[in-house]
Amino acid sequence: MIRLLNVLAVLGLIGSAIYAYSIKYDTLYQAGQVSKARSQLHRERQAIAVLRAEWQLLTRPDRLQAAVARHLALEPIGTAHLGRLADLPARPDRGDEIGRLLAATATPKEKPGANEPRTTGSVTTRTVTTRTTTTTTKTPTKTPTTASR
Repeated sequence: MIRLLNVLAVLGLIGSAIYAYSIKYDTLYQAGQVSKARSQLHRERQAIAVLRAEWQLLTRPDRLQAAVARHLALEPIGTAHLGRLADLPARPDRGDEIGRLLAATATPKEKPGANEPRTTGSVTTRTVTTRTTTTTTKTPTKTPTTASR
């Protein structure tokens, strides 16, 4: 019995050592991945800084002014370039759009030619006349009597 417990203890010790080493190497691998990601992030930030510096160089006002003078034939805005309010076309009258939409979707309270109120699911009734002969018989009915005190 004691030998069996010794063997189980040795096997547990070997299993825990293997698990500890696997955790150690997995941790080292993850640390390497983090280091690679940090260096990639640093390179990307440097590239962004270079692009911002190039953008500031290209958008300098004195450089743009020289390029405009060289490639475009611009002239200052005068009063002849400005329009007057009277030159604009008249705005079309759109009317009351909301009222028009409400009138189109609302159900009328009374339709011409229909005197009966309609409800949801109602159908128009047809009058069908048929000739039948019926025989009626009279049965005596009892009338209730009231008792007085």
